[in-house]
Amino acid sequence: MRSAAKKTAPTPEVAADRKKQILKAAVEVFAERGFHRTRVSDIAKRAGVAYGLIYHYFESKDDVLNCVFEENWSVFLKVLRDLEANPELAAAQKLRSIAALLIDALQIAPATIQVIIQEVSRSDRFVHTEKVHAFEGAFTVVRQIIEGGQRRGELRADLSAQVGAYIFFGALETICTGFMLGHIRCSTPEEAAVVKHTVELTLLHGLLDPKGAK
Repeated sequence: MRSAAKKTAPTPEVAADRKKQILKAAVEVFAERGFHRTRVSDIAKRAGVAYGLIYHYFESKDDVLNCVFEENWSVFLKVLRDLEANPELAAAQKLRSIAALLIDALQIAPATIQVIIQEVSRSDRFVHTEKVHAFEGAFTVVRQIIEGGQRRGELRADLSAQVGAYIFFGALETICTGFMLGHIRCSTPEEAAVVKHTVELTLLHGLLDPKGAK
């Protein structure tokens, strides 16, 4: 009697691609239906994979959402830290780059931004210690950028760097919300340019020291 052939395990490359495929589908479905109304079978159907395969890569629907957040937020944090460490950029240029990064993301990956804001930052998941630390990491980098600009005389010294960091991110999050509600147009490079220009005039210029602004 011939023995059954053993299933060949996928290569690391295939496994990584399959995981990305599932995460991409999850973002789309979470954005359309919301986390609570989404079933694992919905994600599997959108990804074009068997229901059981989801559990080969993830423990649960919550684990899928956590992975969406962690993978995207870790990339965002790295970009922020690289900007903060760049000695050739003035503080205002660093803040302008961060704002541009988020505004451009509304064109490139609007569903991802929607999921992170609606299903993480504005949900009860935000109170989890690891999520709080993740968001605090971004606020800390922006605070350090502002403090560095203050020391170099580029930004106003009479402002709280901590409060400034929260105002900065709060404004950007509200812009993302306005986009998701259809109240702010930001789907083309031309529309994004208007948003960036408005952010610079209304927010960044308020941080600049008139004597040393760039």
